[in-house]
Amino acid sequence: MWSIGFGLERVAWIALGRPKLTAVAIVCLVAASVFGLTQVTFEEDLRAVFAGENDTYRDYVRITEEFVDPENENLLLVEGADLGTPADFARLQELQFELQFIEGVDNVFSLFALRNPPDANGDASLVVGDVSQGLTPELAEAIRSHPLLGEKLLSPDATAMIYVVTPTEPKAPLESVRVLKAEMEKTASGVLEGSDLSATVTGFPAMRAGIIDILIRDQLRLNLAGVIVGFVVSLIIFRSLIGAVMTAVPAIVAGLAVLGGMGLLGVPVTAMSNIIPALAMIVGYADGIHLSHAWRHHRDAGATPWQAERLAQVQVGAACMLTAITTSVSFLALTISDVAILRNFGWTGAIGMLMSGMIILVVHALLAQFLGRFWKAKRGGPLPDLFQPLAEPCAAICRFAVRHARSISLLIVALFVSLAFAYTQFPADYSVREHLPQDDPANAALGRIDQNFDGAFPIQIIVPMEGVAPTSPEGLEKIRVVHDAVANIPGVESPLSLWSLVMWLGGAADEETSTRLTADLDQLSPAARSRFLGHDGSATLVSASVKEMPTYVTLPLIEKIEEVARQAGGAGVIVTGVTVVTARESTRTIDDLNVSLTFAILGDLLIMILAFRNFLVGFLAVLSNTLPVLGTCAVLFLMGRGMQLNTVIALIVAFGVTVDETTHYLNHFIHHGRSKKLGDRLVETTRRVGPVLISTTVIILCGLATTLTSGLPTVTMFGLITALTLLFALVGDLIFLPALIAGPTRRWFEQPKPVPESAEKTPA
Repeated sequence: MWSIGFGLERVAWIALGRPKLTAVAIVCLVAASVFGLTQVTFEEDLRAVFAGENDTYRDYVRITEEFVDPENENLLLVEGADLGTPADFARLQELQFELQFIEGVDNVFSLFALRNPPDANGDASLVVGDVSQGLTPELAEAIRSHPLLGEKLLSPDATAMIYVVTPTEPKAPLESVRVLKAEMEKTASGVLEGSDLSATVTGFPAMRAGIIDILIRDQLRLNLAGVIVGFVVSLIIFRSLIGAVMTAVPAIVAGLAVLGGMGLLGVPVTAMSNIIPALAMIVGYADGIHLSHAWRHHRDAGATPWQAERLAQVQVGAACMLTAITTSVSFLALTISDVAILRNFGWTGAIGMLMSGMIILVVHALLAQFLGRFWKAKRGGPLPDLFQPLAEPCAAICRFAVRHARSISLLIVALFVSLAFAYTQFPADYSVREHLPQDDPANAALGRIDQNFDGAFPIQIIVPMEGVAPTSPEGLEKIRVVHDAVANIPGVESPLSLWSLVMWLGGAADEETSTRLTADLDQLSPAARSRFLGHDGSATLVSASVKEMPTYVTLPLIEKIEEVARQAGGAGVIVTGVTVVTARESTRTIDDLNVSLTFAILGDLLIMILAFRNFLVGFLAVLSNTLPVLGTCAVLFLMGRGMQLNTVIALIVAFGVTVDETTHYLNHFIHHGRSKKLGDRLVETTRRVGPVLISTTVIILCGLATTLTSGLPTVTMFGLITALTLLFALVGDLIFLPALIAGPTRRWFEQPKPVPESAEKTPA
């Protein structure tokens, strides 16, 4: 007989034929996976989210190697109502000096580093020369009006200030970031002890460290919670310790193998891929319930443990394998992206889910043989689980769907059209801050900086000098035009460039200013100089910042900045920076992911058609699972949520998972239904499979609930989106699918398929 699992489910036959040899292989696999856990690494680079073969990313990487890299700058935010008192202001000045003496610090830029224009002797006095009077209103005004980003160093109400700490090591690795962050916190704590001032280390390096810390914690939390929840729910459903072991252990081994395999192969865990091992377990629990339920049914009918497992594998093993295949296809749809992290996520998920599907079949077959005899059969009695009470309610739901098949089918068409239209209205939205909880100290501090210091998200404008010396009057004039043009755009605050230094020196782009400016730049460290000039002086930097806003708002602003800057400085001007990359690439990537979702739907359609050798069956399966995806999007749209990167990824993966239950329903309906009348066959299928679908959905939802323990909002959102899609999919399988079969497609399903001989007889 043609296998809907494409023959891959026959891997379980090895365990049935040679159980001892297979057990040794599984033990070796577990041992290798445990060793692989010690080799697991984590992606440390925030910019890797959009790393790929595109000009936007290449420009950004090149510019950060030549100019200052905002992702490498640490920010120390100090806050307090008494910040300006003489005693506290003196402490803050001392903190400036102490931070400069930390090993690994190149320079510290704060309001205490601001200087007045040079006098006739060339001496430039500090703006804050005497702290004995504290931060007076006059001094606060002088600081905030300083052309060298004064308003970025002191808040308007003078209750917060910022120290920008640049490390000596460019693109500092995570280990260096942690050490420097700890030293900054220790120094600030020591200097500010006894005051009411609070200090928080933030900036992109601190956020990067926070994300990695949560990723590491998540691997323990998510997987441990998944193990506990899956085992407990399995125990509740089957009311048997052996039944829970047979259901849960295969999923646990599969999740362990996926995570350990990532460690052995050197595939780093990212904010996206950290969900894959837990997802393998969650889907594994669902397949384990199908297998254990089928095994229990045949065991109660009088089969031996081996015979019951053989029949269970024949009955649902291929459907379990088809589930793994369709989920893998959904992951494979992500590999068409040119963003490296998405391609890796797609390959990891595709291989991991396919491998875990085979592991679950094999381990379940072993446990059924070695432990199945301890799960005693109860001939003539009710099944010792919670499936039986759900059988008649499921049958009643199906009868309702069959009686109102045409009306429900019309409702499905109306829902599909309206929800598809709503999906097209979903705007793209992405922010670096969405990777951390809002109450995370570094993330919350960056949010306060964004609000109180006129924006914390940098935009870098590279102005090519085209052979003109940057500090010459001609070069300065070119920079001025770009600087002023950008500064006049609403939403862009206080650009920093060589023209800022000219304004500091008096505002005249003449030979005298040029000479003084050249001398001043020669005295700066390479890190400080990179805020204004490239390494060879062939290009200069105009830095600006904007406030956090939705991507669909940020993108037009960036386009306006680029248009104005190129009109002022020529077509060679490049507008880049982390804000530009995230806005442009997130929009492009989300558009690509929508294409991936389309490929996932078409790919699973093809797989289902090939598996059942019936176009209509494949079409119905995909239609009933596309509706839940669109329904989830509609809910997010009504909640005012934009289309985030992880939202689309979750929808793609959720689509592959939801096909699971539809596959089992159609498998039983087509290959194992015995009733002659179509309506009776649908009711029979729903009575038998419906309780299992509800139970597997419950166990998957419980498994997905473990994502609520994650510290990453993106992971939590992934779990919520997948859970919501699964709930809609359950409605689709119990109501929509029977209605479509009994309604517009009735004549194609009137004659039942003959029952396969292999499903009726115990194999020799």
